[in-house]
Parts: sequence; structure tokens; C-alpha cells
Amino acid sequence: MALFPAPELPAQRLEILSGASRQVHLRGGATVVCVSGSLLVVEPPYRSEVPPGRHVPPPVRLNAGESYPLPEGGPLVLTALCRAQAICLDVPSPAQRFWAIARGVFRAVSKNNRQNGLGALHKISK
Repeated sequence: MALFPAPELPAQRLEILSGASRQVHLRGGATVVCVSGSLLVVEPPYRSEVPPGRHVPPPVRLNAGESYPLPEGGPLVLTALCRAQAICLDVPSPAQRFWAIARGVFRAVSKNNRQNGLGALHKISK
């Protein structure tokens, strides 16, 4: 067991019917994984937070088992080319990271969590 376990990634599992679209908003560093079917991942060409003249990547096609890392946060449109399932793995927020570290420290110093220093020897002596 690690002293400071990494916080679990918040994930959304989406099932999208053929031809349908879903819009998701993810943080930078998030990943979209296509579990089954085929998806088209589109970042909107215009965003208020992007400076003018900034290049927005072209649409990406994902087949089953492929993933798409999102370098910068923002909205994404997922369109199913055929019936598809996708998992959106969002990165934890700074507050979630802080609380995960705080929980790890608290568990490490709590008396109930400490292991018996004798190990198996206490059973032999009885």
C-alpha cells in the first residue's frame, strides 16, 4: 500500500446510439477511451478561452480500444458513427488531490492502522 495513494479518476461511461452526439466538458489531461463501436471526437472550432489564431485540431476518429488524450481542457463533442460506448477519464481537481493526500497522511498516523510489530511470533508464544 502506498503512503500517498493517487486519487481515483472520475469517469463517465457513455453509450451513444448510431448518429447521435453527446457533449462533454473535460479538464486538460483527460482521456476519452472508445470501448466499442466507432466515435468521432470533435473539438469546437471556436472557444472564448482560446486566443485568436490558435490552431484547433481536426476531428479524430476512434475505433474500439483506441483513446484520445485531451491536452487542454474544454468541451468535446462525441458523435457515434455506429453504436458506441465510451469512457471519459477526467483528471482529479487540485482539491481532490489535496484531500487524497490528507487521507493518506491521516491513515498513516492513526493508531488503528498500524500493524503488529511482532508479526506471526505472537501466535507461536501462546
